[in-house]
Amino acid sequence: MDIRLDGRRAIVTGAASGIGAAIAQSLSESGALVLLTDRNAVGLQTVAASLAGPSAQAVIDFMDDDAGVRVVNAAVEAFGGVDIVINCAGVLETAPFGEITPSFFDRVMKINVRGAYMVTLAAFPYLSRGSAVVNIASGNAVLASPGGSAYATSKGALVSMTRGMAADFSPLGIRVNCICPGPIETPLLETALADPAMKALIVGAVPAGRMGLASEVGAVATFLASDAASFMFGASINVDGGTTAVWSPAVPGASAEE
Repeated sequence: MDIRLDGRRAIVTGAASGIGAAIAQSLSESGALVLLTDRNAVGLQTVAASLAGPSAQAVIDFMDDDAGVRVVNAAVEAFGGVDIVINCAGVLETAPFGEITPSFFDRVMKINVRGAYMVTLAAFPYLSRGSAVVNIASGNAVLASPGGSAYATSKGALVSMTRGMAADFSPLGIRVNCICPGPIETPLLETALADPAMKALIVGAVPAGRMGLASEVGAVATFLASDAASFMFGASINVDGGTTAVWSPAVPGASAEE
C-alpha cells in the first residue's frame, strides 16, 4: 500500500530519537511536512537532516507548563496549521514502589500524559475533518513489570485518553488512535539491552523471537495518520511481536539471535 500524506502538516513530539524519529522519517517519506520537537536539540538536527522532505524544529521540554501551546505555535508558524498530531514524547523511569516519590510520579505523568493531552488540546482549533491524532502508549498499559507502576499507570492513561478524545472528536471526522509498542530497539531500552542476559530474557518473552524495530512502529503510525485508516476511531494497536497475546515469561523456541 502506497500511503501518501502530501502537504499534510504533522507534529511529532519526542522526535529526537527512537520511535519518534522513525515516525517522523516515515511521515516525511509519505510527503508530510513535519515539525520535530524534543528537548534534545542535537538529536532534532540529526533527525531533520535525515528526512526526505521539509521540516521544522522546536526545542521544548514537556516539563514546562506551556509546552503544548509552544509546540502547536511552532507548527502553525512553520506550516500555517496542523493536520496530524503524533504524541510520542515520553520517559521510561522505574523504581521499587516504596521508593517512588510524589515528584517522581508527577514527572512521569506530566511528560507521558499531560504533555500529550495539552499538545492535542492546543492543536484542536486547527484540526478538521480528516485530521488524525496518534498517541504512542505501550504494551505496559496492560502488562506491567516490577518497578514500573508509575510508567504503566501513565501508559494506561494514554489508552483511556485515546478513547475519551475519540468520543469527542469522532463526530467531527477527526480520528484519534493509539499504538502500544512492545520491546523495540530504542535508546529507552539501551541500558537493559546492553546486558546479554537481560536481552535474552526480553527477547525470550516475545513470540516473534526478536526485538521490534522503530521503523515498524513508524509504518503503523503513518497508516493511522492516513486516509487508509479512515474508519478507525479510538483503536489501540499492539505492535509488540505478540507479547500481549501470549502469556509466558519465555516463549519456547524464541531466540535472542538475529
